[in-house]
Amino acid sequence: MKNSKRLVVDMPQMAIGALSESWLLKELGDFHWASICKGLGKKSKELVNDTDDRLYATFVRIRYTINKNLNSFKENDDLELNSEISRFGNSMYFSNMSLKSESAVVNSNLMTTFTLRNKDDNTKLAKSEPDVAENTIPKELSFPSFGAEYRQLRKDILKEFTFSEETFSVPEIGKSIFESSYDLIPYHDLNGVGLLYFAAYPIINDICTNKYFKAHRSENWAMDYFTEFKDIHYFGNCNSDDKIKFVIHELESLSDDQFLISSSLFRESDGELIARMFTVKSKAVR
Repeated sequence: MKNSKRLVVDMPQMAIGALSESWLLKELGDFHWASICKGLGKKSKELVNDTDDRLYATFVRIRYTINKNLNSFKENDDLELNSEISRFGNSMYFSNMSLKSESAVVNSNLMTTFTLRNKDDNTKLAKSEPDVAENTIPKELSFPSFGAEYRQLRKDILKEFTFSEETFSVPEIGKSIFESSYDLIPYHDLNGVGLLYFAAYPIINDICTNKYFKAHRSENWAMDYFTEFKDIHYFGNCNSDDKIKFVIHELESLSDDQFLISSSLFRESDGELIARMFTVKSKAVR
């Protein structure tokens, strides 16, 4: 199933002189969610399982690659967002999207599963599937490799990942070159039902990465380096009174102006891994 829309890069879509990564994630996520609802013929608030429990599309993996970096998008650029969505069974949904301006492109892949929320504990989300009479979203004949890689990383058996046709090793989860604690900001980090918002994970990651560069390098990391690639694997959520433990496992200089960062987020309350990320940042395009 294909969908498209047009947008414009105005000030609300920008951050530090570039396309806002937070806005980008929210826009991609919203378009994916809207495509699911369209295919199921339901409004989001109407999605329930066969026991009438409210369901939510929970992101489990998002990957996006920018042909330059986010600084390549400029104010007043016209954008075209195109998407194609499919499903495996009735719970898992996959979108392939492209966001294009005249000078830059973001290619992204998104994967969600349906879950129901324990109202008292965000750490106990349970998988389920919507109870609908009709589902017009096309079926995948076999489980997509995008999902298989996620499962392998979750089981800690994925040994490598690919960026720009190059293969890199996945560092051991116990390896650490930098750690930091992050206090959740409810007004920014939580979504409408009180869960840690999927779009907040990579921003928390970047905030904590900036701490490392401020402490160890002379560059103005936040102002000079912008996302070129990010692969986010979501494994869990947390409660609003919890804290996040951030870990950089490995930092690799791909060139003088480009860095690859392998990192993770953990719940401080129980040490549980809730996300792993692979990020490439490159210097601003001037």
